[in-house]
Amino acid sequence: MALLELCGNRLRLPHSSSLKKGLFELRERKFGYRIYYAFLPNKTVILLHAGDKKSQKRDIKTARQRLPEFTDAEE
Repeated sequence: MALLELCGNRLRLPHSSSLKKGLFELRERKFGYRIYYAFLPNKTVILLHAGDKKSQKRDIKTARQRLPEFTDAEE
């Protein structure tokens, strides 16, 4: 989380990767934890969901479902 705060949208692999359509994945390599997040136009970071590598597909789906709740409110 500290790297995300420091680097913002410049954070890249191996710490973070884009999952397309405005969704990003913050990776914790030692235990395989993942935090799914997005940036709002005002540079606010929203944390949408978290999980581990084992539940990654389900967690990404949940994060994608939650994203419009925040992005639609910004418009």
